[in-house]
Order: sequence, then structure tokens, then C-alpha cells
Amino acid sequence: MRGYLTGSAIDLAVFRITVFSVVLLSRDVYEAPAWAATSSAMRVAPWGLAWLTPHLPLSPAWAWAALGILIPSALLSVLGLFTRVATVLAASSLAYVLAVPQFSGTVIHTHHLLWFALLLAASPCGDALSVDAWLRARKHGPQGAPDEAVAYGLPIRAAWVLVGLIFLFPGLWKWSAGLDWALGGALRGQLYWKWAEHGGWRPWLRIDEWPGVLEAGGVAVMVFEPLVLAGVLVPRLRPWTVGAALLFHAATALVFRIDFSSLWACYTVFVPWSRVLARHGPGVANTRTEKARDEHGWMPAAVAGGVLVLGATVSGAMGLRYGFPFACYPTFHTKAPAEIPALELEAEVSGHLVRWDLAEGASQREWGTLWHLALRPEPSRIARWTEVLRARHPRLATAGRIRVFRTWRAADPHVSVGILRRELIWE
Repeated sequence: MRGYLTGSAIDLAVFRITVFSVVLLSRDVYEAPAWAATSSAMRVAPWGLAWLTPHLPLSPAWAWAALGILIPSALLSVLGLFTRVATVLAASSLAYVLAVPQFSGTVIHTHHLLWFALLLAASPCGDALSVDAWLRARKHGPQGAPDEAVAYGLPIRAAWVLVGLIFLFPGLWKWSAGLDWALGGALRGQLYWKWAEHGGWRPWLRIDEWPGVLEAGGVAVMVFEPLVLAGVLVPRLRPWTVGAALLFHAATALVFRIDFSSLWACYTVFVPWSRVLARHGPGVANTRTEKARDEHGWMPAAVAGGVLVLGATVSGAMGLRYGFPFACYPTFHTKAPAEIPALELEAEVSGHLVRWDLAEGASQREWGTLWHLALRPEPSRIARWTEVLRARHPRLATAGRIRVFRTWRAADPHVSVGILRRELIWE
């Protein structure tokens, strides 16, 4: 077991560079201030954070402050300068930044970025390919590449398991519905819902119109997803499994328009970079340091990895899709209703009655907030939310009375587009 857990400092360093680069390039990170006002008005606590809701400050100012810590610390983490402190600060501020949108009535599945950042913060990920290692080499002289150690390999193996769990439980939940999920129309319904979320978008490849193709793809997904965990843990199967996972992501982006680039970009963790990159150079650490480190240096990563794997396993087994920092990634295992709920505003603007269909132009992330308000129309929450809209949209700032309607439209793209019916839920 120890031999299996042993890994290279270079492999861990590439993972560090990848994860914090993805954080710096992630749209979800920079959207936190925009989400803060909505989350403050909604205050819908995801599972796991209900206890924190009354005490957590949610405002654009706090989100900007967190970004002010996250961006420089993530950059330092990429460079490997003051790595241990930088990764801890980056992971801590990232936890707040990614939590902000989760209180808006929707859950954005960026949990893996936090998981990976916490693993790196608990590991000696700055011992190679870092400014810290280069400075040590200048002070003590080149010592060669760090010895392989459990302290390097364990966080990488934990990341493998977490990726496998991201696939495992959605696959198992699909099997809970049986083959009927792929063959009985449930998959088709979920597909149409996703298209409707994107404003009636249609992929250029209409596999829903090819007899048997959509169903065959559904069966393939049901077989593939539960096998990913085993596949990434077995060395001979790992390259094939990762390749299949990349094809899976490409297919979901093509057909569902689901972008999980922040996940698959981190698949560099599966590449044995120590066999690819040169093993000697100025960006490595002192060998003697790493030998001594391995006696106890693996313990923080073991604790962090154990907690993360346990949390991901429990939330996955529960099918808990609306939680943070743990959640089951989207399962799509239920049969989607034929009609999609949304919201419509009616406001008096300059003496004229204006209607605003909020479903038009709504992003996939904003749909979650609309659904929560439409299906759980709490008057106080809707009142706070409309005030956020007034502040955000100049046309509503001077509007008189605002009324909110729940609307319904068909999910099936073959049905005429438009609102089928509406009902008043707040005024």
C-alpha cells in the first residue's frame, strides 16, 4: 500500500500549478460579487451551511475583499512562492468565494476546485517547480529532484478518488431508475430541459431525432460513470479511463451545453509528469528535506483527503445535489416534467405597464434562483429579491408597483415556444 501511495514532488507541483491556474481563470470566481446581492436577499442555505447562514456576511464588499485575498494568494501558489502560506490563504478565501452563489437558491457545482485546493494546502506541493525550491537550491546548492514520498503521492491519490466519486454516484443514481432512464424517455426529458434553460438553444447534432442513438448513448453513460473510480485507480486502465472521461465531457458540452472545463482541466493530476519532465534543475527541493518530511509530512494530506472523501461519499450516497462544501454532482436520474416554471415581472414604468419575462436571457446558473422562487414563493424573500432587481436594472429603479407571476412553458422543443399560462404569486 505504501508503494502505491508514494508519488513524485513534480507530479504534485504540476497539480498545484494547474488547480490554482484554473481558479484564477474561472468565471465563477469573478462572479462572486455579482452573486452576493442575490444571495443576501435569498439566504437559501445549502445543506451543510444552514448553521452558518445567520452569521455569514454576504455582500459585494465582502466578496471583493475575499477576491482581494484569493487572487494574489492563488498567483503566489502558481508560482510556488511562500507556497504553504499562499495555498492556505487561497483555499480559505476560495471557500468563501465559491460559497457566495450557493445561497442564491441554486447550487453551482464548483466544489471540486475547493476540494483540490484544500488537498494542496495540506501537502508539501511547493517542493518542486516552485520559486521556493529555486531559492532553497540557490542557498544550499542543487541537490537533485526530491525523493518520491507518500507526502507527495497521497494527495494525488485522494484527488483521483474524488474525481471517481464525482462520476460514481450520478451513475448509481441513474441505475436506481433502471434502464428506463435511458430507454424510457427520462434522458430525453432532461435533454429538453437543458435546451430550454439556454433559451431554446439547439445543438447542431440533433441526436434526439436519430432513432436509438440517444438511448444507446444513455446506456453507455450508465455503464461508464460507475466504472470511473475503479478505472482511475488501476494503472493500466487509467489512461483509457481519463480519455473516455474527456470524451464524455466533450459529448455533454456538445449535446447538453454543460461546461465542466474547471474539472477536466484538472485531469493533469492523472499524468505522470515526473516521467515526462526533466528530473534535474533549479526548481527542485533538497533531497534530505524530503526524506525527513515523509515521516510525518503525509499526515495533514491524509486528514484532509479522508474528510473530503468521506464528505463526497456521504453526499453522493444521499443524492444531495444542493449542498456545500459537499454535494452529489448532477444526476439527471429523475423524469423531467413536461413544463418548466419561471418568473415574469409586471411593473408600472413611466405610466406604462411593462412585462419582463425573466426566463429570456437567464443564464443556466440564474435558472436555479428562478425555480426556487417560483416553486417556493415566500413573500419576504420575493420582496428582498425584487429590491435587488431594482438596484441592478435602471428601468426598475423608478418603477411603481411590481407584481411577480409564475409562468409555465413547454420543455419539448417540438411544442410551440411561449408562455403557456401564468399566475400571480406576489404583489
